[in-house]
Parts: sequence; C-alpha cells; structure tokens
Amino acid sequence: MSRSGSVLSGAVALAAVMLLAACEKPQVSQQTQRKPDVAAYQGTDNAFADTSWKRGDSAAWEEQLRKRSQGQNEYSRASQP
Repeated sequence: MSRSGSVLSGAVALAAVMLLAACEKPQVSQQTQRKPDVAAYQGTDNAFADTSWKRGDSAAWEEQLRKRSQGQNEYSRASQP
C-alpha cells in the first residue's frame, strides 16, 4: 500500500511540475539596447558616459578604452603603491 501511495504522490508531483513548466512566461528581451549596427563611439544615451568623451569622437573613445584596460592590467597595478 505504501509503495503505490509513493508512486501516486510521485506522479502527482511530476504532473504539478509539468503544469508549472508549461505556464512559464517566455523570457524575451525587450529590445531596449542600442542597435549593434552603429559604431560604439557614435554615441550613448545614458548618464554613465565619461564627461571628457564627446559623441562621435573615435580618438577619445579609444583613449578611454586604453585607460580602462590599463586599470585592469595586473602588471601595471602591481607596480603601483
């Protein structure tokens, strides 16, 4: 009797999981990101951009990337006090 009861409870649990999985909402992005067909230095519409960088200035963009990557370089960070 207990074996059939555990099989029945397992089947009910499996059916419940399958029903919950079928009811899940699709996880789709809302396309709020910038279009990838525009060059990165062409612009940003957020407040997190560096104030020294001007929209469309590729030389300043490359300089900002160079500075940021140099801050992640372990060799240059180890030599700093």
